Amino acid sequence: MQNLRDKLLKAGLVSEDQAKKAETSAPAPRRPPPVQSQRPEGAAPRRDERPPRRDDRPPRRDDRPPRRDDERPPRREASRPPPGRPAPTASERPIPKLPPLPGSKAYQRIESKKQAELDKALRELVQGAQVATEPGETTFYFMTRKGKLRRLELSPTQAKQLEDGVLAVVERPEPAQIEHSLVPAATAEQMFTLSKKAVRFLNRKESPIGFMSDEDVKTQQAAEAAGTAPEIPDEPEADEGAPETESAAPTGEENAAPAPGNTEPQAS
Repeated sequence: MQNLRDKLLKAGLVSEDQAKKAETSAPAPRRPPPVQSQRPEGAAPRRDERPPRRDDRPPRRDDRPPRRDDERPPRREASRPPPGRPAPTASERPIPKLPPLPGSKAYQRIESKKQAELDKALRELVQGAQVATEPGETTFYFMTRKGKLRRLELSPTQAKQLEDGVLAVVERPEPAQIEHSLVPAATAEQMFTLSKKAVRFLNRKESPIGFMSDEDVKTQQAAEAAGTAPEIPDEPEADEGAPETESAAPTGEENAAPAPGNTEPQAS
């Protein structure tokens, strides 16, 4: 049986060249589509039929409940070495922070803060218990912490209270200077526990503070008049504090009361 090519050539419908071109340009036969396997409804697909797994799927969520604090392992203290390890030697331990050296700026700031806190405590004690001075004909002398003689002119009643140790002369630290006030003996004792120099006169029976005889007063007056009285350096409880400033003559609350040896009748 002749094929279609030979029949066309014999009938003269196509030439030899046209037949050759048709053979070379003929399309490849199509493959039949793959036959899909028939599986029962609801059956799982075979491994080779499953879709490829995507890499961008969200991570699986951990639905486990959070662990309670009492289920967590105990925290090991840093100060205790773990079992089996020797304790650190002195050279391995951290070096403790040393206090600032005297004279340094850090040391001065610390001392200034201490002095400010002390002055505040003393000032509050005085302001809460000070007694107003009663001007009178009796002059009372006392020494400041810098060794300067100061006088206070008081009434005989307050002079007697000083003699009996009922009143005392104390310092009242102010921001600009140190003033002096009269306070009850109990308040002066409280101030003495904070600062011994804050109490300028207190006639205690066993150990009086700031007592001066008449001879001591006259000697000090002569030395100050001649300019030969030594000045005592101020060394407050805190090294760095506000410098003490005193006025030359006592005024207002700087007046105090007289006591034995410190009093002198005022000339009329």
